[in-house]
Parts: sequence; structure tokens; C-alpha cells
Amino acid sequence: MSCMKKYILLGFILFGLSTSSAYASWLADIFNQIEKTNGIASNILDEEKENLGVQENIEDLMNQVHQSVTGHSGWGNYQLHDFQSYGSNANDWMSVMNLSKQGGGRGDLAEMIRHLSNQFPINQNDFNKSVNDPVSQHYYALKSQTVLATRAASQLDYDKIQQQISFQNMLRQQIENTKDLKSAVDLSSRIQVEGNLINLEILRQTALFNQQQSITEEASVTSALENARFLTKRSQS
Repeated sequence: MSCMKKYILLGFILFGLSTSSAYASWLADIFNQIEKTNGIASNILDEEKENLGVQENIEDLMNQVHQSVTGHSGWGNYQLHDFQSYGSNANDWMSVMNLSKQGGGRGDLAEMIRHLSNQFPINQNDFNKSVNDPVSQHYYALKSQTVLATRAASQLDYDKIQQQISFQNMLRQQIENTKDLKSAVDLSSRIQVEGNLINLEILRQTALFNQQQSITEEASVTSALENARFLTKRSQS
């Protein structure tokens, strides 16, 4: 073999060795990147599993909360009493006025009206015999019936106040007897409803007072009209 051929062969060998070393380094870099990627993917999977576990725990807690606030505890109808109703015949003001006109009827308010009207009867006929003016006759009927209805309602509500106080105290004492969240929430709602009913009762008394005041003011309007008519007659005479 000539000297030139030896140099060429030696060059190929050296090139091959250098190429194999570079290739091996390149493969090592690739493997390192793959391991890093696998590590990142593994961490992501672990985080997803952890998040999934947290979500499952939250769902379990929500189910427990849902179960604890659903169902029937019985507090909604526990010893239910109707302290506020006046009776089916007193659902509106005209019905109440009819009870006053008739001197009673059916229901708690009607019984109270009957009781008071026996003590202080409305003598419409006697008034009409003495006063011929239709406006005055109508005003007397309206005023007397309103006074009777307002007084009956006020006395009826007053007589029930102590019962309502005792009933509220009884419900309050049941707070310690609640055994779970559902019972506690329902009892709290029941006490609030009873309080709202009492507030409505107070609002009704306010409406009765305003009605009576309005009737009283009508007397001033009627008197002013009569004075105007009197002055008109005098000026024309």
C-alpha cells in the first residue's frame, strides 16, 4: 500500500471516530430532554390527580350539605297556632264594616264586635229620627261602625299579645332541641315567620287607626260643606 492510501484510510478512521462521538453526544442530549419532558408530564399528572381528589372532596361536602338542609324536620307545622286571623268574614274592610253593621257574625273579630255592640249599641234608627240630613245619617253610620270595628280589633289583638309572647318563648326554648343543621335552619325560619306575622298584625292596627282618623277628618269636610251651603243660602236671600 502506498503512503498516500495510508493517509486517506487514516483520515476516514479519524472522521468516523469523531462522527460517532458527536452522534453519541447528540443522542445523550435527546434522552436527557425526553427524561425532563417525562418528568414534567408526570408532575402534571400528579397535579391533575390532586385536583381531581380536591374536586371529589368538594362534591362530597356539597352532597353532605344538601342532605343536611333537605327533607322534613317538622318545625314548620310544630304546634301551629293562628293568632292573627280575624275570621273568614273579616278578610277586607267592607266585610268588617258589615260585621259592625250587623252587630256580629262568625269569627274572632265578629265575636268581639258582638260583645262590644251589646255594651254600646249603634242606634242608627234613633239617630235618623232626630236628624233628617242624609249626609249626617250616613256619617253617623260610618263613624259608629268604624269606631266599633277598630275598638274590637284593638281589644282582640291586645288579648292575644300575651299568648303570642308565650308562644315565641316556647319556640325559643326549642332551639336546644335541634339535632342537625336542617332542624336548626327550619326552627330559625319558623321563629322569623312568627315574627313577620306579628309585624303584619301591627301594620293592620296602623291601617285601622288611619281609617278611623280619615273618618274623623271627613267630619271637618262635611262641616265645611254645610257652612258653605249656609253662606250661599244667606247670600241668595
